[in-house]
Parts: sequence; structure tokens; C-alpha cells
Amino acid sequence: MSASREKKKRQNQSTVEAVENGVSKKNGKKGLKKVLYSVIAVIVVAAIVFLGMVSTGFFAKHGTAAVASGHKLSPAVVNYFYGTAYTNNQQMLSYFTDSSTPLDEQAFGGDTYETWADYLMDTALNSAAQMYAIYDKAVANGYTLSEESEAEIENQMQMYELYASVYGYNNIDTFLASQFGSGCTADSYREYLTVNTLAQEYMNSVSTGLTYTQDEINAYYSAHAEDFDAVTYRVFNINVDAEAEDTDAAMAACEEAAKAMAEASQGDEAAFLELARENTADEDQDDYDAAPSTVREDYVKASTSEAYRDWLFDAARQTGDTTYVQNGDTGYSVVYFVENVDHSYQLPNVRHILVYVSDTTDADAMATAKEEAQAILDEYLAGDQTEEAFAALADEKSYDSAEGGLIENVAPGAYVQNFEDWCYDESRQVGDTGIIESEYGYHVMLFCGYGQTYQDYSVENTMRNNDYSEWYSNVTADASYTTNAFFMRFTNN
Repeated sequence: MSASREKKKRQNQSTVEAVENGVSKKNGKKGLKKVLYSVIAVIVVAAIVFLGMVSTGFFAKHGTAAVASGHKLSPAVVNYFYGTAYTNNQQMLSYFTDSSTPLDEQAFGGDTYETWADYLMDTALNSAAQMYAIYDKAVANGYTLSEESEAEIENQMQMYELYASVYGYNNIDTFLASQFGSGCTADSYREYLTVNTLAQEYMNSVSTGLTYTQDEINAYYSAHAEDFDAVTYRVFNINVDAEAEDTDAAMAACEEAAKAMAEASQGDEAAFLELARENTADEDQDDYDAAPSTVREDYVKASTSEAYRDWLFDAARQTGDTTYVQNGDTGYSVVYFVENVDHSYQLPNVRHILVYVSDTTDADAMATAKEEAQAILDEYLAGDQTEEAFAALADEKSYDSAEGGLIENVAPGAYVQNFEDWCYDESRQVGDTGIIESEYGYHVMLFCGYGQTYQDYSVENTMRNNDYSEWYSNVTADASYTTNAFFMRFTNN
């Protein structure tokens, strides 16, 4: 082959290779574009699917935002606990937060939480952890919901279904989502109600199941008498003039005045009140006309000033004893001992039927309620007039949920004043009836007799509270929670 022909062959081969290489590069670019388009399409579809899942509440329904005492909580269930925490803390929030600004934008203060929303969420999840711990304990012990509680849960669900219909929602799920957050459904809310109701009911059964013999009550009282024994006394403070230049002389003058008052009022309560009036600035003397400013009624030892606590509770103390003691660098206190408070009196037992009035300032509503109360009393008086008959009327007609309208051991200060005044009337006899007005409407009353002494009642309640607190602490000792940051984004906080 000649040199010219060899050269031409090489040139032809180079041309073919160039063409082939050019085609390969073009095809490569087209393939890369296809891959990129495919990736973009996948991303777009994924984004659409993701947004759809968000908008339909999929993540809020099915994600695990927190694990509380071993139980997985979806964002929707977390929202229920958060809503309860918000409701329970509403009064505090009204003082410390601005209702026009989201809670997650308001600093909590201190190092524990960044925002008020963080505080509420921690409160909510701690509550969830404790409720589930108690729920598990109840289930392990074979405890089940009472028929009454099951009915209450069903009634609440039916109420929400009615609200959904009245306010134009498609169904109860959309209504619950509007109230508690995306993803909330009837099923998850029923689960939330069931767990909380069972836990609460179990706690109540544990508390009410704690009983004590009289010997146990007596023994506890003997060991803790100072927590229950009380006194009534009067105290008047003689203070140093804040503008006094010679504080030592001013303190000496206060001591002299206090000593003179204590000596002059020894055994004479009227003299104590008069001297208190005389030692008060003219513009404040009217405060002592009814003597409200000096009296301290039914004070236990822990509630009295350390300055004269031991003096008041000395076993030798007698009515009319007086003393004076220094109050730091502010002056002196003159103290008059009135009496030891006797907690050995028995507490009244009554039954009542409440005719409830939501707005007791509404005269027409109150008049109607009074007529209804009278009709109920007339019905009782026309019948057998037994406690059982009254209880049956209470179960039928009373707004109050107490079984048979029974209230045992009416403790002083526990009920509205008119109610207590009727119960504690010295002329009260078993079988007495009456109608009393209160801030809740009208009560049809039946006096049933007497229960425990106030002392035994107080001691037993303290024992029960202590034992219940110990039980609760033991059951919830390991209660805790963890969160998933991604799914927590689908909660309301």
C-alpha cells in the first residue's frame, strides 16, 4: 500500500471516530437531562405527597411525637394533653402572658424554659407520663371503667357530634381538628378520654379505699398533736416610727408602750381592744369598732408567728394571759390569749337537693328556682319523710352529683356561708328540713345527724392525704417522656 493510501485510511478512521465520539457526547447530554428531569419529577411528587400528608393531618395522626411512660403519643394526642395543660393554667397565664401574642413567642424567664409554650408542653407531657403510669397500674390490677364513666365518655362524644352538626362541620373529626389541631379524630380523642378517666377513677378508688381505725387515728393525733391543736388570740403591733432619728430610743418607747398595754389588758379583752384603738392613728381607729383587725381565729402552731408561737401553745396558757415580744427591728407585738380551740365537736351530716341557677343576679330565674325548690320540699313532706325518700328525690332532681344528695362531715369553711349556717344551727334536729339560698341557686335541705368529730376528721384526712401522696409518688416514680423533634412540629405548641 502506498504511503498516500495509508494516510487517507488513517484520515477516514479519524473521521469515523470523531463522528462516533460526537454522537456519544450528545446522547450522554440527553441521558443526563432525562435523569435530572426524573429526579425533579420525583422531588415534586414527593413534595406534593408530603404537603398532602401535612394538610390532611397524616403525620399528626400517625407519627410518634412523644413516648410517655412507654406509650407512643401521636401529635394529635399530645395536643389533647397540651390543651388540658393550657386550660388548667389559664389563670396564671392571664397574669404573666399577653393574650395577643403566641405563647411560643413569649419568653418564660429563667433558665428552665425558653417560652411559655415550652413550659406548657413540659407540663402536658409530664402529666401524660403520669396518667399513663397510673393507667398501666390500673390495668395490671384488673381495674376497669365503671358504667357511669363509660356513659360519660359516650355522652361527651355525642355532644361533640352534635356540635359538629350544629356548627356546620362535615363530621366529628373535622370539628375536633378545629378545636384541638390537625389530625385529631374521634378515635384518638376517645382513647385520650378513656386513659384519663380510667386513671382518675383508679386514683379516686385508691384514695377512698384508705381507711383507718379509731386507734390508728388516736395514735397519729398523739404523735402530731401540734399539727391539729389550735388557738384563738389577739395581737396588736406597736411599730417604730419610720422617720424616727434615734431608732434605739424609738424601740425603747415601743417596748414601754407594749409592756404597759400587756399589763393593763391582763385578763380584760375589752381593755385590750380599747388600748389597741388608743394606740392607733386617728384615721384608722374605726377599724377597731368591730375588733376585726386584732383577732386570729383557729390558728395551728405552724401558722403563728415564731416570735410568740411557743408562748401561745404553752400547756399552762389560760384565757386572758398577755405578753409582749419584740418583732425584729420594727417594734413590739402585744398578744392576748383568748382560748384553746376545741376540735372535739361533731360535724353535721346533711342531704340536699340543688336547684341550680347559672346567674343568681337574675331575679326571675331565682324566683323560678325558689318555686321549684318549694315544690320539691312539698313533695317530700307529702310523702314518707324518710331519709331514703329524700335521697331518691335528690338522685332524680338535684343538679349536684352527690349520690342521694349526701354530704357527710360538713367541715367549717368548706361550704358557702348560708349552707354552713343552716347546718351548724344549734337548734338543728334530725329530720329538720328547709330551703336556703346560695350563690348556686336554692338548696332543699335535710338534716341527718352528726358524723365524726372535727379533730378525727382532720386527722384521718391528713393520714389519707399522706398515704395517697406516697402511693402516687411510688406509682409515678419512673414516669417520664421523650420527644421526636420532627413529629413534635405537628403539635400545636
